[in-house]
Amino acid sequence: MATATTVDFRRMTIPERVYHLETEGYVILPDILSGNDVERIKAELESLPMRPSFYSDAPTFASQPPHTYSVACSDLIAYPPMLDFLETLMGDDLVFMHSHYILSHPGQPPLELHTDYQPYGSTYSGWLESCPVRIRVLYYLDDTGTDRAPLRILPRSHICMHADAHPYKRYRAHADEVLIPIEAGGAFVFSVRLFHGVGPNTTQQTRGMLEYDYRPSWARPYQPLEEWAQPPAGEVSRRAEKLLRSRNTLDFRWEFDMKRETRDEPAPGMTPRRWNKA
Repeated sequence: MATATTVDFRRMTIPERVYHLETEGYVILPDILSGNDVERIKAELESLPMRPSFYSDAPTFASQPPHTYSVACSDLIAYPPMLDFLETLMGDDLVFMHSHYILSHPGQPPLELHTDYQPYGSTYSGWLESCPVRIRVLYYLDDTGTDRAPLRILPRSHICMHADAHPYKRYRAHADEVLIPIEAGGAFVFSVRLFHGVGPNTTQQTRGMLEYDYRPSWARPYQPLEEWAQPPAGEVSRRAEKLLRSRNTLDFRWEFDMKRETRDEPAPGMTPRRWNKA
């Protein structure tokens, strides 16, 4: 049976958060949204049309990206407390790839352990999940505890080279999986290669969650994606405008035999000292 994590994420510095995400595959940013933020988002999404998911007949998945429906969700694209961390992690040349709203209703079944990385495309998500580097952010709008559709994860699976970590495999359970209870207003930030799933909702309360996805500009999808069909709700900041560019953005001209470019740069993003550890 999965055990619950006991890590104290509230006391972590930004370098410690980077270290935890890079080594364990995830990090939690507790209370990143205020109670008022959560209530505003819930109110704006109350009338968003929902549809069944591939694993439940209940109206689980939003029928359109929430950032195109809700001003509050549009504002989250470049939400400073989150974006500051993501830019420390991946650099400041990021592309916003995806937003989603997911509900877990009472009686919802568990979701198997899986990755959100599909390097060769899929019939479900096309080429959206083929980018070699992506970070997914889950904003929780309700407490999960250990019985209200909590996250299940397999730490360090994102760096595993064994065939068992084949990104297209799915597992009903794993002996070393960990339950991740998250309180409303908290965010779970993870590498899309991390094996993760969802526990059943055995309560009488629905659990809501927002999903946002980012990549560095160099890590384009393997094949072109459709561009955003709808604009974001309301006006967005300049920071968000930059993120909302083409989902096929690439920061260099690629050719098969392109000569690699040598640069004289300090490259602090990949120094072993980025974790502030000896």
